[in-house]
Amino acid sequence: MKVFAAVILCILIAHEAKAQSDSRCMNPNQTPGLCVLINECQTLYSVLKRSTLTDQEKSFIKSSACGRGRNNQPYVCCTQDTGYVRTQRQDPTFPHYGGFGRDWEEERPQSFAFPRQERRPWSFGNQPDTSRTPFRKSSTGDGSNLLPQPPSCGGVAIRNRIYDGQDTDVNEFPWMVLLEYRRRNGNGLSTACAGSLINQRYVLTAAHCLTGRIEREIGTLVSVRLGEHDTRTAVDCPPGGGSCSPEVQRLGFEEIRVHERYSEKASNQVHDIGLIRLERNVRYSDNIQPICLPSSVGPESRQSGQQFTVAGWGRTLKMARSAVKQKVTVNYVDPAKCRQRFSQIKVNVEPTQLCAGGQFRQDSCDGDSGGPLMRFRGETWVLEGIVSFGYKCGLKDWPGVYTNVAAYDIWIRQNVRA
Repeated sequence: MKVFAAVILCILIAHEAKAQSDSRCMNPNQTPGLCVLINECQTLYSVLKRSTLTDQEKSFIKSSACGRGRNNQPYVCCTQDTGYVRTQRQDPTFPHYGGFGRDWEEERPQSFAFPRQERRPWSFGNQPDTSRTPFRKSSTGDGSNLLPQPPSCGGVAIRNRIYDGQDTDVNEFPWMVLLEYRRRNGNGLSTACAGSLINQRYVLTAAHCLTGRIEREIGTLVSVRLGEHDTRTAVDCPPGGGSCSPEVQRLGFEEIRVHERYSEKASNQVHDIGLIRLERNVRYSDNIQPICLPSSVGPESRQSGQQFTVAGWGRTLKMARSAVKQKVTVNYVDPAKCRQRFSQIKVNVEPTQLCAGGQFRQDSCDGDSGGPLMRFRGETWVLEGIVSFGYKCGLKDWPGVYTNVAAYDIWIRQNVRA
């Protein structure tokens, strides 16, 4: 990022009125948001960090100003918008370029977190509601107090295939869950997607695992399986001996929330994020624990080559689906490089998405959708991304595209309740 450009823009957006931190505001698109420091608004800060900005981008950031704080620190009206809203053309059908969003096909049997808001209820505005059951908003806050902080989340397993991945240890990544669907043909259950437990009541996953084509072609979501490691066994035990894990928990759900701006017809699958509210609180154990959200540990700048871990029960080199939870290490890919690569198939990667992978035979793949892209920061595992889509699996120089969890921190907090 060019420091000069950043300084100039910060001066541009400084406003005479004193900022009211975390107060309600309206951005240039007339979308309701929160007034926060510019470097705490991931969506706008990701634009500001680009080496060059267009006049429209500069204008949007300047017009998003909602005040200034101590030492003239600029505040902006923070929403999911990264620029002026335009009417977007929607492809008439779901994209057919071999992305992870096709988990149920027969071919396989630099980021900144949003601030920690005070408990002030708000929303992203009157967007069309695609939730299967409307959420009842909490009357006491925005859900910030419902999400765990380290060391209550993201802990390392007590005992210390993803495409060409390795088996995980028993109890490793205990926040991972399997989503179970009742097949349309009535022939049992299918586990076509994964998700991540973020507190005792909520699972975070991909929107395309909750609505659209998966419902039409596989079936409806009926339950969530927690604490799973090897789907072939009722109780998981270390292969070399030792204490076995507690039994898995299978829970139904009470409500589902899909991001209001998600559309299965969008070729880039932007806003591919959703929440599942379980029917009751889960019982934490060695094999069931929550993962931390990025805002619980603070911002971290991204650099090409940074290592992330992705895990799941998806396709491997030898089989259409892995019975054992697998993991693989993937490297962060520069956004500009990722955008250039996917522009070749006419897919526009957005700032609210991140890219990782691109090494031959090392990738998330079919069956991993909705699962976590994780990074170990300090002593804590952090949920950085959600498996969204890609171009085939494990192809050299074709990274996977993930929903950037930090960009949806406010949305998550506004859609969880006690």
